[in-house]
Amino acid sequence: MRGIRGRIVGTYLAITFLSVMFFEIILIYGLTEFYYSSIESELNRSAQSIIHNYNQYLNNYDLSKDAKILLESTPGNTVAQVQIIDDKGILLADSIDPSMEGEKLDYYDINMALGGKQAVWKGKIPLTGEPVFSVSWPITHSDSEEVIGVVRVITTLSDVNEILKNHILILVTLGFCIVFLIFFTGLALTNTIVKPVKEITSAAKVMARGRFDVRVAKRYDDEIGELGATLNYMAQELSNHQKMKNDFIASISHELRTPLTSIMGWIITINSEDIESKEELKEGLDIIERESKRLADLVDELLDFSKFDAGVITLRKGAVNLEELLRYIKRQMEPRAERKGITMTIDIDEGLPVIEADENRLKQVFINIIDNSFKFTQKGGYIDIIGRKRENCVLVRIEDSGCGIPKEDIPKVTQRFFKGDKTVSGSGLGLAICDEIVKLHNGEINIESTVGKGTTVDVILPV
Repeated sequence: MRGIRGRIVGTYLAITFLSVMFFEIILIYGLTEFYYSSIESELNRSAQSIIHNYNQYLNNYDLSKDAKILLESTPGNTVAQVQIIDDKGILLADSIDPSMEGEKLDYYDINMALGGKQAVWKGKIPLTGEPVFSVSWPITHSDSEEVIGVVRVITTLSDVNEILKNHILILVTLGFCIVFLIFFTGLALTNTIVKPVKEITSAAKVMARGRFDVRVAKRYDDEIGELGATLNYMAQELSNHQKMKNDFIASISHELRTPLTSIMGWIITINSEDIESKEELKEGLDIIERESKRLADLVDELLDFSKFDAGVITLRKGAVNLEELLRYIKRQMEPRAERKGITMTIDIDEGLPVIEADENRLKQVFINIIDNSFKFTQKGGYIDIIGRKRENCVLVRIEDSGCGIPKEDIPKVTQRFFKGDKTVSGSGLGLAICDEIVKLHNGEINIESTVGKGTTVDVILPV
């Protein structure tokens, strides 16, 4: 009963108990008032009837002599005890216990009636302890309105109290039944919350240990069900991320091993002094230089990734003439295009605005995108570099006629470690880094592609 279950059930129980107790107190009070009010009304009617008879027939006579006659005028349906008392508080006549006649009675209601006011009294008879209810009405002289005696009507409350006790017992029993019903209903309700939460917690602990194949069943279509679905989605994404990271490690290991193998092979060959000509030595040194540069590029890419991942990358912004930058990149890449038999063109609007940016980082972005175009464009294809003015921004489009990207892979190409074609060299970080650089410039990268037709990459930068 600790935790969520205890709080929910405890709250339900407390609210229910207090509500039931409140309404039962009101019901018991109302029931008691109803019975006592009914008794009081009946006793008052009997007392009024006796006083009416006295005023009608005996008003000019002596009350002490006519008390017995007055008792006989009591209505026939009256089962209560009737007492006639004089103005001194002496009992003149009693319909049930004549032996008390002549005694002085000292009760609150009698004293009030002797003072001229109608009064009621609830209490117990001193000798027997029996609970009674009485009403006392003053008897007045018709001429002087002087109080000459009291009519007192008394009834026992034993039967009424027994009835009330039974009703109260029924109400209390019903109240406890309601409380227990709510208690078990609360338990059942909390099970629908606690059980899925426990399953989610257990699954999260398993995931924390590195197992992402576990899944949570979605029992209900509510917030907890949504939480379970989100956890499943997170596990799937982590599993994919883990797989991509493993693929990345395998890929980068291969990428590092290949140039290292070439470099080590040529170094061994050069050291063995088996080289017979300067041309062969130059070829070996050229290979070592190219492979060393390839290694340096891989290391730079990994360093950039680490900086972006840690959020410590900084831009060195300045005025950048995009037209000059794009034409410079085209000249730099043209020899490669000629070697691969790919047509490379450039089309830039006149008066392309100067933007504030980190020129080296933008160069890194455009060269990386064009490098990808070279990797996936066959001989006879084309790569176009396009620059366009837009309202408050500049659009740089790099379009190729390569093999294209499957539709389902387009959203993934800017994710870390993702490599659509595992046979193509690369770390899978290039476009992810490009995306981060462009975002740091408050820009965006949009990619459209059709398999077999080519790919278009738009880089949008604010002016």
